[in-house]
Amino acid sequence: MRLNLEQVFGGILSSTFVLAANCAIAQITPDGTLPNNSIVTPDGSTLNITGGTQAGGNLFHSFSEFSVLTDSEAIFNNAVDIENIISRVTGGSVSNIDGLIKASGNANLFLINPNGIIFGPKASLNIGGSFIGSTAIRINFADDTFFSATASNTPPLLTVSVPLGLQFGSNPGTIKVTGPGHSIVYPENITSTRLFPQFDTSVTQLQVKFGQTLALVSENVSVEGGILKAPAGRIEIGSVNNGTVNLVPVLEGWKLSYSGAPSFGDVQFSGKSFVSTTGVGGGGIALAGDFIRLGGQSIIVTDTQGDLHGGEISIVGKQVNVNESIISSIAYSSGNGGQIKLIANNITFENNSGVSTQRLGTGNAGTISINANSLALKNSVQLRSDAAGNSTGNAGEININIAGPIKFQDIIGINTNIYGNGDAGKINITANSLLSENNVGIGSQTYSDIGNAGEININVAGSLVLNGVGIITDSFRKVNAGNINLSANSLQIENSGIKNRAFNKGNAGEINFNVAGSLEILRYTDINSSTYDTGDAGKINISANSLRIENSSVNSITGKSSTGNAGGINITVADRINLPNKANVSTNSEGTGDAGKISIVADTITLDNKSLINATSTSGRGGDIEAHIGNLLLLRRESSISTSAGNDQTGGDGGNIAINARNGFIVAVPDENSDITANAFSGKGGRITIRAADIFGITPLSQKELERLRPKDLEPSQLLTNDITAISQTSPNFSGIIELNIPYIDANFGLVELPTNLADASNQIDTSCAVGSKQRGTSFTITGRGGLAPSPDNILTPDAVLVDLITLNPNSDNRSPSFVSAKPTSTTPERIVEATGWVINEKGEVVLTANTPTTPHSPWQKPALCTGS
Repeated sequence: MRLNLEQVFGGILSSTFVLAANCAIAQITPDGTLPNNSIVTPDGSTLNITGGTQAGGNLFHSFSEFSVLTDSEAIFNNAVDIENIISRVTGGSVSNIDGLIKASGNANLFLINPNGIIFGPKASLNIGGSFIGSTAIRINFADDTFFSATASNTPPLLTVSVPLGLQFGSNPGTIKVTGPGHSIVYPENITSTRLFPQFDTSVTQLQVKFGQTLALVSENVSVEGGILKAPAGRIEIGSVNNGTVNLVPVLEGWKLSYSGAPSFGDVQFSGKSFVSTTGVGGGGIALAGDFIRLGGQSIIVTDTQGDLHGGEISIVGKQVNVNESIISSIAYSSGNGGQIKLIANNITFENNSGVSTQRLGTGNAGTISINANSLALKNSVQLRSDAAGNSTGNAGEININIAGPIKFQDIIGINTNIYGNGDAGKINITANSLLSENNVGIGSQTYSDIGNAGEININVAGSLVLNGVGIITDSFRKVNAGNINLSANSLQIENSGIKNRAFNKGNAGEINFNVAGSLEILRYTDINSSTYDTGDAGKINISANSLRIENSSVNSITGKSSTGNAGGINITVADRINLPNKANVSTNSEGTGDAGKISIVADTITLDNKSLINATSTSGRGGDIEAHIGNLLLLRRESSISTSAGNDQTGGDGGNIAINARNGFIVAVPDENSDITANAFSGKGGRITIRAADIFGITPLSQKELERLRPKDLEPSQLLTNDITAISQTSPNFSGIIELNIPYIDANFGLVELPTNLADASNQIDTSCAVGSKQRGTSFTITGRGGLAPSPDNILTPDAVLVDLITLNPNSDNRSPSFVSAKPTSTTPERIVEATGWVINEKGEVVLTANTPTTPHSPWQKPALCTGS
């Protein structure tokens, strides 16, 4: 049904003039543009609004101005069958609301004023349905009609259709909400607060009924100390410059869609503003704009206090800044908490700000999701998802997905914790680059007997820099700690701790590094997987192109009172591992458990200045060390590789060491006290197997030699020499095995000093065999092995190939000699022929011969002529 506004009767017009005079004082003035105009009747400070034009379930009102003064009331007296009260302001003034707006029944109230709307500290709502306040120029309907505030002279066709959207002009007005602010004591240090306080919801200002929507949409929305509430409903705050904002009916009233809005304005909160949809089922909160700023201890919260699930907090903009403010979602009962989602180009949290999802009942805490092109957290910021001690649900995940850079700086906490019987959520961080420095903690802890700590996954496409950072997963009860996984193109860790710990019966998780380029672990950094009770420590796995560890440690350890085993350490590096200064790679059992295994693959490994690769134990078995080296293992200045056991003068066997450098070298600079040991106190010494192309500067040292050199302690580390030992200090019969597989002899070993005065070579040349020579009594001898066996241990075989002497031909041609003696002899020397062969005669005797048979039973060969003729 449509009504044409041209149907205006004279009686109506006359009454409108009378009412307009009264309404001018009250600042609510009908504009007389409807078939049935609005009627405003003052009653003291109360303004009763009747009339208007009804079309189906829609009731239309039109005013030239609409303001509600301080402590006054504007009451829409509508029929109970009205679904939507649709009001427009067509004049040029801003609507100032500092009193109560009330409507009958369950009707929704739409108020559009393109000039702007200001809600004062005493503004309040008492309506049964939703409230949509906007500076749009018109409301669009599903049947393509609209109700315009700027074209009031053109009679609209009023419709029974439902509102579909808000159409904005080119220069819309703003919406401002001023109020007293909340009365909550804001945390002085938000990063030290385990759980955010239960927020006081007694203060009211702009509030709709249970399960309804409170929406404010304009070019810019400013909330200064305002209190906005929609229990178990929705709060929608949007800032757009032009275009259309769609109205989508939902169970909780209306949801806004900005697909038709090409540009946005700003949304700002300050002065302890409070936005809440807390209720039996927490409602949703959606903020949309260009620049969205939460400041001045403002709080945005959606809590669920019953069995219904909490709604989502969604903040979408180009830039989002949270400054000394909190965004929170809490599940108090069996319902799940709502998730918190931030989407923007640039997001910044700073100055004692936080995002929190909590579970205090049987439901699960919500997820925190941050998606942006860049993210900065600085100066005391906390992102946290917790499950309290009396709860049985799970903590939520924290997912940070950033296309560009992330910067965490100055006291930052990112945590998922379990205090009850559930699992802690994962922490997933993805970025192009990440810089984290100065007291940054990323952790997942479980204090539960049932739930496990969550994983921590950090995946960076470019550089990952950690300085003054703690990344920790802990288990304090019977359950397990989570894994820590770091992946980057390059990774530098300085003055930081990455720890995976089990303090009770649970196991520690793994720590995994996957770095395409260089991995640097510097300046007092501790990479640690440990157990302090019956659980086992986790593995540490490192994969990189190059690895540098300096003044830092990579450890998998067990505590003194523990019975669990230390975890293994696996390092795979394509190029070089450099431990230049007091670096420590170790699996160490200080309890009764065993040390873990260390496996290393690299082209070059350098240990310098007291750097260690150890798999040792106090009383359990020492771990094994296995190294595959392509080029070089260099030990310098009191560095060591050890799998010793019984360091506390107790039992335990030494572990094994296997160093495979088939094509490489093992080098230790002499007298720098660098050792390779697999010793034991009272147990068995380990086995050391070294395979290399050669080894320089370090040699095996037997237990007997060590007893002679260090009779009191049998400690090779107290010797200046570089030693390889595998002994049992108290049981010599239990000494281990040292096996060196070196294919080449040391070139410096067994040298014999040669005389300095060599003979004159010129008189050592025999010229009698030269072409044309007449000299007799000499021979030219080719010396082979002369029938001897290849080794003194082998027998002489009858088919041994012997080399014949070559005799002179007396009729040879006389030619010029090739070499002429500088000092020819004057006499012919007596002919002496050496024995060059042997035969066995009929008596079984060995007879030496001047001529060499080819075999013991073959005929003699004719001598070859020296001239070759």
